[in-house]
Amino acid sequence: MLDLSEAIRSLPGRRAETTPGVTLFRRDDRVRQLHLVEVGCVHLVRYGEDGSAAVMQRATAGDILAESSIFSDRYHCDALVVEDAVLWTSEMADVRAAFEADSHFAESFAKHLAGEVMRMRSRVEVLSRRTVQNRLDGWFALNGGSLPRKGSWRSVAEDIGVSPEAFYRELQRRRSQSSRSRSLK
Repeated sequence: MLDLSEAIRSLPGRRAETTPGVTLFRRDDRVRQLHLVEVGCVHLVRYGEDGSAAVMQRATAGDILAESSIFSDRYHCDALVVEDAVLWTSEMADVRAAFEADSHFAESFAKHLAGEVMRMRSRVEVLSRRTVQNRLDGWFALNGGSLPRKGSWRSVAEDIGVSPEAFYRELQRRRSQSSRSRSLK
């Protein structure tokens, strides 16, 4: 069975390069396309009435952007490119036709969605923790115990629902604690 990314790339579509700041679609736009992120990062953002922004999805290489919209008429978020990105874009009509015609495609998509549900539940568990320390511990447990490259640390702060400043203070506290532990040996 093809993996879902390969199955999506086998659909009619086009590759598009885009830069930070570009909005791919806005909340309430008609759902017309499915986007697979090949390179870069795109955020699904939902804005509150007070102007606050919540990142609902951080789609990076291999992720499908707003995959839950496949059965919706309209998007529920804005899609904002935050890093130079390369996308594979297929028309939603082609995606829906693949569901009807190809049971392997439908099964791959169902497995993908089940994985996304598990990841979302894990994220909710991390966000339910009270302290920055506990949230970061949970994030490490879900992400192999190491941070991404330094330029991406802000995204970890967003993932765990804390300000970048609080996140950096926690990293500094851990470094200081680690240094003290080494000096005591």
